Amino acid sequence: MMRLLLFIFFLLPFPQGNIEESEPLPQFILKKIQKEVAKQYPASDDLETLVPALETEWTSPFLLKGRFFKINSADTSLGYAFYGVAPSRTDTFDYLLILDKNFILKKSKILVYREDYGGEIASKRWLAQFYDQPLATQFKTGDNISGISGATISVRSMTQSINTVFDYIETHLISPTDAH
Repeated sequence: MMRLLLFIFFLLPFPQGNIEESEPLPQFILKKIQKEVAKQYPASDDLETLVPALETEWTSPFLLKGRFFKINSADTSLGYAFYGVAPSRTDTFDYLLILDKNFILKKSKILVYREDYGGEIASKRWLAQFYDQPLATQFKTGDNISGISGATISVRSMTQSINTVFDYIETHLISPTDAH
């Protein structure tokens, strides 16, 4: 029995790396992020990872992974991008938020949706409800965000994910003198 336990112990993977070292994004996701950033900020020439691996910092069940990027052109900051992974009914979906340099949401996009139902959250019209809102806004389905029949879980997940990202920006990325 002891040999079996030792054998299992040595086969188990040990956690490697820390918050500074995260696994790289899949190449196809990175290309989609770069494409969307270039559409919003044609002059952008650099996507700098601001916080490499926030996976360990999320406390919301609606946000499984996330990564912030700073969008630059030469030595000028143009804005920020956030890549996140949120749960849907039985799987997850990947999304992108693009913010201006004052952290105002200018664009959101569902990059990968892995379900047969609920993909209506990828609609530009539905996603536009989040645009140009101050960070202090708390989005709530049925209140200031329209629901989508057949996509209830994905709508709630996206809405709460954005709330979590906005809260994180307010508490970790904006200095008290920058707050609006």
